[in-house]
Amino acid sequence: MGLIDVLLLDLDGVVRHYDPAATEAIERKSGLPPGRLHETAFETRLLHSVVTGAITRAEWVDRVASAVGPVAATAWATQRPAVDREVLTLVRKLRVDGVRVGLLTNGTDRVGAELAELRIADDFDEVFNSAEIGVAKPDLRIFMHVLRVLGVARSAVLFLDDSSANVRGASAVGMRAHLFTSASDLTDACKMYRLI
Repeated sequence: MGLIDVLLLDLDGVVRHYDPAATEAIERKSGLPPGRLHETAFETRLLHSVVTGAITRAEWVDRVASAVGPVAATAWATQRPAVDREVLTLVRKLRVDGVRVGLLTNGTDRVGAELAELRIADDFDEVFNSAEIGVAKPDLRIFMHVLRVLGVARSAVLFLDDSSANVRGASAVGMRAHLFTSASDLTDACKMYRLI
């Protein structure tokens, strides 16, 4: 291969997207203040517990339910995300061209099932899930784990994430890392490294 042997992508905010308006609608319907679901579910310690596998997704939802009520928590937890079709189209093209494409997600124990439900499980050569690894981005140990499993040079991995902290973490271990804000960022990065 050329400069890059592996394209590594974050899952949420890159490959799949949740509609914030849907969460806002749940809050309105449930009489919750704006932002309450997000601040409850993504409270630092609780989020760390679920994405490092200390608790399951079901337990996470139960904790959210105890704070906001079961109706709102269930509605929030059962939202269906949308797959970014531009990103997926490019991923499929790159794989046809011989580029390995993987996911690196701060996920829960349900990531495998969620990818299958979205019918995109077969679109990635590797799925690195923090809940299975026990360490979450931006901890450098998760990036080092990925490099060991991939067995490629650090600079041969191109990583895109919608979190600046995660991009910095990947850069710190020697990956070529870029911030993702839209599919055009992925296209531009792929052009820069001559993948397309």
